[in-house]
Amino acid sequence: MPRYFEAAHRYKTTLAASTSKHDVNFANRLGDSRRLDRARRAVKRTGLRLRIHKAAQSGVRGYSIQPLPGRLSAKNVSLKQLIGAAYHVYDYQVSGGPKWIDTDRFDVEAKAPDSAAPPPEKELMAMLQKLLEQRFSLTIRRETKDQPVYLLQPGKSGPKVQPTKDTSVPVMFRLFQRHQITAQNAPLEHLTEALSWILGRPVIDQTGLPGTFDYKLEWAPDDLQLRSGEAPVQTEGSLPSLGSALQEALGLRLVSQKGPVEMIGIERAEKPAEN
Repeated sequence: MPRYFEAAHRYKTTLAASTSKHDVNFANRLGDSRRLDRARRAVKRTGLRLRIHKAAQSGVRGYSIQPLPGRLSAKNVSLKQLIGAAYHVYDYQVSGGPKWIDTDRFDVEAKAPDSAAPPPEKELMAMLQKLLEQRFSLTIRRETKDQPVYLLQPGKSGPKVQPTKDTSVPVMFRLFQRHQITAQNAPLEHLTEALSWILGRPVIDQTGLPGTFDYKLEWAPDDLQLRSGEAPVQTEGSLPSLGSALQEALGLRLVSQKGPVEMIGIERAEKPAEN
């Protein structure tokens, strides 16, 4: 998945799909011709139909972004988080824009036409980019900067992570409260994506380990981790740090250095019409 680990925090919500007619009618009732044009252009250009309204549960920290067959459902999500999903980047790679892109929360449903075959996830996200441009008047710039990154490498004694014995079992990767990971038949890509989100900088796989793996990782959050608005995690005092847990349980280590990182700069964004 492209990374949606935050999605497991609190919600698993499916919202009712809308139609392009709903988009157009709502904007028309507002008497806002500019937003009306936005809704019409978005449907025409992307083929997706979008429903947006203010999040019903204000003050709740958790959110979800779920790519599903033929649609994307998001609850209690900020524009910044939607941009991260659409462009396959993390929050820390998105900068600029008005303050409300972080604070205002939306419930969103984007749905492909019923008559069309469900688009693959990559194509769905490309469509979401176009919708964000239309409905939020979003203008961005892409650039690459040298930023701190982590390299995930084998430890001094070599890898300890165990390959999956039965690859017929479903892929499962669970991140719990930023201090526990359970993986079954999962590629290391899932681990690097989770670590990137936890640490607030890209984690690049240099282990050279192909295939899928089973493992459990548990640690006590420390200063390496990106600060979160979530409630403080309660852990046992005997748990190791994240770096020590990676070394002890998986035989892997994190090496800090600088490397090229894609950045998204927001040049323009406007609040959308609700529907």
